[in-house]
Amino acid sequence: MRLRILLLSMFSVLLCQPLLAQQSPQPFAAPPTLQEKALPGKTLSLAASQPKPGCNPSGDVTHNGNLVTLDLNVVKRPNKIYNPGTGSMDDVNLRSYGGCLTGPLLEINPGNTLRVFLHNQLEPPLPGAPECPDGGPNCFSIINLHFHGMHVSPAGNSDNVLLNIAPMTNFQYEVNVPEDHPAGTFWYHAHRHGSTALQVASGASGVLIVRGNRPYTGFTPGDIDTILHDANNKPFTEQVFLFQQIPYACFSDPPADQKIIKNLDGTWKCPAGDTGVVENFDKQLSSPTVWDNNGRFTSINGVVQPAITNVKAGEIQRWRLIHGGIHDTVNLQIVPMVSRGPAAALALRGIFSGTPAQQAKTIAEVCPITQPDSTKPVELVPQFEIASDGLTRTAIHPIGVAEKSVSGGIGSNFLQPGYRSDVLMVFPHPGTYCVLNQAATPEERANASIKGGPGGQGPNETQLLATVIVKAGITVPADQLTKYVEQILVRNNKNLPANALKGLADGDLTPWRGMPESGPASNASDPLQVAFYIGDLPTPPAEPTTPPGAFGFYINSKEYSPNRIDFTRQVGATEDWVLTSYGEPHIFHIHVNPFEVMDVTYKGKSIYGEHGECLVPPDSVGLVNQYCGMWHTFKDTVFVQNDYKVHIRTTYDRYIGEFVIHCHILDHEDGGMMTNIEIVPDLGAPGNGIGMPEMHHMNHNDQ
Repeated sequence: MRLRILLLSMFSVLLCQPLLAQQSPQPFAAPPTLQEKALPGKTLSLAASQPKPGCNPSGDVTHNGNLVTLDLNVVKRPNKIYNPGTGSMDDVNLRSYGGCLTGPLLEINPGNTLRVFLHNQLEPPLPGAPECPDGGPNCFSIINLHFHGMHVSPAGNSDNVLLNIAPMTNFQYEVNVPEDHPAGTFWYHAHRHGSTALQVASGASGVLIVRGNRPYTGFTPGDIDTILHDANNKPFTEQVFLFQQIPYACFSDPPADQKIIKNLDGTWKCPAGDTGVVENFDKQLSSPTVWDNNGRFTSINGVVQPAITNVKAGEIQRWRLIHGGIHDTVNLQIVPMVSRGPAAALALRGIFSGTPAQQAKTIAEVCPITQPDSTKPVELVPQFEIASDGLTRTAIHPIGVAEKSVSGGIGSNFLQPGYRSDVLMVFPHPGTYCVLNQAATPEERANASIKGGPGGQGPNETQLLATVIVKAGITVPADQLTKYVEQILVRNNKNLPANALKGLADGDLTPWRGMPESGPASNASDPLQVAFYIGDLPTPPAEPTTPPGAFGFYINSKEYSPNRIDFTRQVGATEDWVLTSYGEPHIFHIHVNPFEVMDVTYKGKSIYGEHGECLVPPDSVGLVNQYCGMWHTFKDTVFVQNDYKVHIRTTYDRYIGEFVIHCHILDHEDGGMMTNIEIVPDLGAPGNGIGMPEMHHMNHNDQ
């Protein structure tokens, strides 16, 4: 009898181990930073010379006037990722810049020169390994560096993604940031075609912040940074969120078998003693539903479901949101947590357990899942967006305010891979709040072709990204938050010119706009076209052929070739483009020059009214259409949904050279959904104005 009781007790302990292991929340962690290196003959302060808590990336940074010099090491290093499904840490071994789960946070100013000594310390292929193929995913130890969203030169050793930095070699980047560059939130990541998706999925990315101190004087635009402070000119507290979707897996017998170890429910499992890796493109990345089904969690700065605690009620904070994943949408909403029910005791402390599917019941119980209901107000914590893709908007854009939008529906901050969103956050009262990734809408999950498989741009179930535990402060009525933010900004910036102060009282940000309004387009009657398509040629709307054409990842019916330029445009020109997707949604991204969203049409009709008001109804689950807030907004990355046309306008400002356009679903890009564009001095001159008249200028079309 005693033996039976003992065995039952041991069994009970084993059952409770995941729960017992999860009795404290995962603390929120800021992105890692590089150790400051002293200039010759100089001594650092004691604080600057001390290692910082948490992961310390391999490399260092030196500041010397306008020159910012980095030593940045690309390494494959062991780390640990928290797994709520087991309540324990999984061992992983991943590629990244610096060796942490995310690359180091980089901070620069307009006018800086960013000099990066990149040391690729990844191991070369074993002797006898096959050489890199010409196309498709390959060569995962070759890397480079892309400064996403930055308006800098694409040529030479600047933001040149056509470079290949081989294993065990070094390369010096030198990026001259113009003095008129907008302040804002940008990021950097690996971008060597063929290895982009696997490296970014492994963690080869980081946040790049351009900080500005140029005040608005009434003549030239200022930096939004200069007005985001309290009454004592202390900047608002900042939180940086780099969302990553790291699909690490353990394999039963690598490399011969390459079978992912799974639980009975099909989610991925890393047994004790095994190490998770990101190595197999086909099994870990290429399926459109792989992130939804593998049981992994979106991390924030390398931490899964962290608890954010340094927040007071009524305090305005600036949150910089960066989607550094490769494929799936994050539909970000924030709701107050329900303080009753059996699951609330742990949840209120920021403690959640189980796989995403297992957590769904708890989340539905303690985090009210928003549904359209005309009899009740939607209880969302508003996100007051001040910048999109790093560029300050013309006005504060409230997301999720209590009052309904013109078109009805519930507000959500749709973050697609590559997007950045700067929002001002105010929590109306003390308590615990849920930061949610709402379930993907049917429109996002449009089916691809049979060979492409079912689409999957987001989770089947609403997932928890983080909790926010808000301390006592100033309680603000939820329906007064918009005015509260505007009044605080006005009160703390009394020295602004009168016109700016008056506009700020109504949320007008025009004096700090990141980009000026685009001029007229030279090709308005004949815009350039980008049509994304995965499937058998020909590209729709052309009728299928018998037999069908080749299957591929196409832009304008062509797969990527490094030896072909599909667009040659003239520097200084302003032109219109029209973007479309067939089969499933895609994400348009162009390097170097941002664009202005001029219009979005659905089946030939604009979704906007005369003043940008959104005229389309909410989607089938009640969320406001994700294009509603984009009218005349500047971006560098945009989601292109089936049956929609996105009309954009861009100016090829200042820089000549060759760069790329591609789908920012990065496994699509590696599959071939990319194209080269070259900006030249003069389309009408011999050789496009490059080289002397009788000099043979070699370009891709000559080969």
